[in-house]
Amino acid sequence: MTIWHTMFILVFIIAYGTLSLALLGSSVVERVRARRGSQPPRFRRKGLPELFLAILIPLAVSVSPLHAGSQTTVVNLRGDRVVVPMEVPSKERFVLRRLINVNDQLVVFLYSDPRFRRSVGYAETYNLRGELLEIVWYEPTGSLTVARDVNLGKPKATGPARILEIVEVREHGFFPDRQPDTLAEDGGVSLQAK
Repeated sequence: MTIWHTMFILVFIIAYGTLSLALLGSSVVERVRARRGSQPPRFRRKGLPELFLAILIPLAVSVSPLHAGSQTTVVNLRGDRVVVPMEVPSKERFVLRRLINVNDQLVVFLYSDPRFRRSVGYAETYNLRGELLEIVWYEPTGSLTVARDVNLGKPKATGPARILEIVEVREHGFFPDRQPDTLAEDGGVSLQAK
């Protein structure tokens, strides 16, 4: 979740909360005056302040899950949880196609999306200890997105942070001249060419 989204939610809750508390407070003041007999109640808002308060409390409680929703977790080969951005697609929608060993240092799992004709649509890179280092995936629009462990490239890091962040988005992936794949009405894929 971006900082702007978080700020919007906080501003909305503060404004809504202030309005609710003002209405609730004016209702309480009117009731106290009516009981003392000093002034008859001017305008009765039956249940309106309570309704605002009933809506405000669940809204305020829901801010924490909304903010926490900007990230999710996946499990690496070791069984440890790794924090990834919400944009990373679920691996369950892909089918494992190949496993590649790179220089006896890295293991890459290559997946494809059965809905598209692309041979690889999602890839996970692990080191030999089973730590998830990088996730790369194609969007249906053809853009390629890379999420990488935040400790990669830091010389003082002793190991992966188990936190991935999006480091690169290529609008046209590895094939800049290729147009995005689209789903046809029958669920098949229609490939567009220039």
